[in-house]
Amino acid sequence: MSTLIAEMNFKNEEVKKSLSPVKKVEFGPVSKNLINGNHVNNKENADYKHPKLKIFIGYDPREDIAYEVCKYSLLKRSSIPIEVTPIKQSELRENGVYWRERGKLESTEFSFSRFLTPHLADYKGWAMFVDCDFLYLGDIKELTNLIDDTFAIMCVQHDYTPKETTKMDGAVQTVYPRKNWSSMVLYNCEHPKNRILTPEVVNRESGAFLHRFQWLEDDEIGEIPFVWNFLVGHNRVVEGDSSTFPKAIHYTLGGPWFEAWKDCEFGDLWLNELEEYKKAKEKKVES
Repeated sequence: MSTLIAEMNFKNEEVKKSLSPVKKVEFGPVSKNLINGNHVNNKENADYKHPKLKIFIGYDPREDIAYEVCKYSLLKRSSIPIEVTPIKQSELRENGVYWRERGKLESTEFSFSRFLTPHLADYKGWAMFVDCDFLYLGDIKELTNLIDDTFAIMCVQHDYTPKETTKMDGAVQTVYPRKNWSSMVLYNCEHPKNRILTPEVVNRESGAFLHRFQWLEDDEIGEIPFVWNFLVGHNRVVEGDSSTFPKAIHYTLGGPWFEAWKDCEFGDLWLNELEEYKKAKEKKVES
C-alpha cells in the first residue's frame, strides 16, 4: 500500500486496507493531466475493450472545489485511459444545448443537464456521469470491468429515503422513487433507447421522467454494487466484509467544502485529498 493511502486517517482500518493502491504523483506529462488535462494515457491497458472512458462530472459554481477534488481522485487512481469533462450549464446554454428554466427544487445546476451525457458523448461507446460531490477511492477500471453491453444504463440501485429536509447549503431535500440512482450512471450511449435523450427531450421532460429513467424498461437498467455510490449517512461499512468497503464516497447531504458539513463522516478523507490536490497544483505552477 502506498504511503499516500497509509497516511489517510481512517476510522476503520479495514476500509484503509481495501483501497486500491495508488502511486505518488510525479510531475511529468501525467501529472499535468491531473491538474489541467482531461485524460490519462496508460499503454499497459491499450487493449482494454473500452479504450477511453468519457466521464462527465456535474459542475456547480458553488462547488467548484468539490469538482476539482472529484476529478483529481478519479485521474490519480485510474489505470485505464479516461477523459474527464465538467458539465457546465453556462457553456451548454451558450452552445444552445440547454435552455430550460431552473426549477425551485433543483439543488444544483446539473439536476437535469446530467441527462445530456449520451448526447455529449456523441451517442458513441460508454460514458459515465457522476455528481461532483464524490471522492473516488478505487480504480475506475474495476467499475468498467462490470460493464454489460446488454444494458442501456448501469447504476447503483439504492433503496434510499432521506430523513433530512435540507441538504448542502440549505437546499431542499426532495424525495422520489429511485432517489440517487441518477447521481452516478454508466450510459451505453450506442443503445437505441438512449438516443431518446436529445437536447429537446432533456429540456422538455419532467424530473420524474428523467430521474426515474422512464424512457427505459426495468430490465434495461443494470445494477452496480453500492460501494461505487456509497451514500454517507446511509450506507454502512461492515467490519470484516470487504464487499462493503467504499470505492466511491458520495457526500450526498453535503461535504466538508461546506462549513456546516466540515465534520461529516469520511470528511477527513476528502480533506486529505484536497490538501494533496493543492500541493500538486502548486508544484505544477512552479514547474
